[in-house]
Amino acid sequence: MLKKISKVLLLCALVLVTGCTKKEPVIELTDENIKAISVEVADAFVNSEFKNIPQYLSKEAKEEITLQNLTQSWNKVTENLGSYQTMKIDVHRLADRDLGYVYMTFKSGTVKLSLSFNQEMKIKGMYLNYPSKIVEAVNTDEYTEQNVLVGVDEMINGILTLPVGVDNPPVAILVQGSGVSNLNEEAYAMKPFEDIAHGLAKEGIATIRYDKRYYGYPEWDGIREVSLNWEYLYDFASVIHQLEDMPVNHNQIYVIGHSQGGMLAPRLAYDHPEVKGIISLAGTPRGLEEVMKDQQYNAVVAQGSNEQMVQGVVDLADKVIAEIQSLTKETATDKVVNSYPLSYWYELNQSRPYIFMNELKCDVLILQGESDFQVFYDKDYQEWMKLTSGMDNVQMKSYPGLSHFFTPAINNTVEDYKTPANVDEKVIQDMASWILNRKVEKGK
Repeated sequence: MLKKISKVLLLCALVLVTGCTKKEPVIELTDENIKAISVEVADAFVNSEFKNIPQYLSKEAKEEITLQNLTQSWNKVTENLGSYQTMKIDVHRLADRDLGYVYMTFKSGTVKLSLSFNQEMKIKGMYLNYPSKIVEAVNTDEYTEQNVLVGVDEMINGILTLPVGVDNPPVAILVQGSGVSNLNEEAYAMKPFEDIAHGLAKEGIATIRYDKRYYGYPEWDGIREVSLNWEYLYDFASVIHQLEDMPVNHNQIYVIGHSQGGMLAPRLAYDHPEVKGIISLAGTPRGLEEVMKDQQYNAVVAQGSNEQMVQGVVDLADKVIAEIQSLTKETATDKVVNSYPLSYWYELNQSRPYIFMNELKCDVLILQGESDFQVFYDKDYQEWMKLTSGMDNVQMKSYPGLSHFFTPAINNTVEDYKTPANVDEKVIQDMASWILNRKVEKGK
């Protein structure tokens, strides 16, 4: 329970704008009021007084957030945390969002309550989750690491890894694939970006890696529009500029993109001439919608589905592909197709590698695991070969028996990812050799 005196002071801070009518008073949108209401809602959660929360919700939010939702969500996130202890409140006033964050500490963990307010000081979005964990920096005789903050608006966690004994080393920016993951690109037992960062550091190359935006701020889902800008482009641009203040060679900046990050690497290099080379790890020049079709097809076949069901999946995927590939700026609405709005698919269409490859002034290295069941050696890698035929700035290499994460493939299913494994040493050595042999300026 909050101390009564602090609760009273917060309530007194509410500034009411009232008129002569009997309409519900409108509360002014201020930092003090955001903080006060955030505490009231958090206090209701802590004391299981869920019936007190709807009064703070907008009309639209009331239609989606029920007492049952509130009760179930709270019980789920706190069931193993023990007794409640304290809370901390932060207010964030940004250009397009007014947010109240409440961090509620329990005996065995912390819960983050995120509240988004409209202009009438009503809550339009509510999100309960655990704060993203900070990956701790590691220091050894071969490399040192620094925890850094990168990004725009609200910062996200990153790590700068520097080789010991190397002044102004070349630096690679690690760009993740699709989905929500931390700066190690952690998936089950896989931590490929940690392997790459530490492996390259041993070869004299610095790296910077950072959380995906929606990993650091999952509450942005539904508050911020889904776009390439917020998933990739803004944070990458921020890192490019922040490197200017870091002890690395600013004439030797590289991009290492994995999966969708590898697909977007040509676009990132085109947008930022500072980039002297890109490495695409399991990327693809095909559209994401085409890759998803093959993934869906393989999944239903593996399940032993009958021919009619398989054909149904193919027909639906072909329909989706046709819709996505015919998008225009005018038809790219917020209608959701294959988990993303059409506006996002349109942005992807405008970021396909074939649009930028002929214009790139930097060198390109394309690497692919031949046992990858997510991005395919027999399709995606072959498409790279067709696209880059005759380009003397492109090198390619594939690895028999390696998976999507460039770890040893066992069953060629997601179960492989649940067994701890490291990125193959040969892949890291090939990347390091390629970076260190680029013909670029060696000075700072």
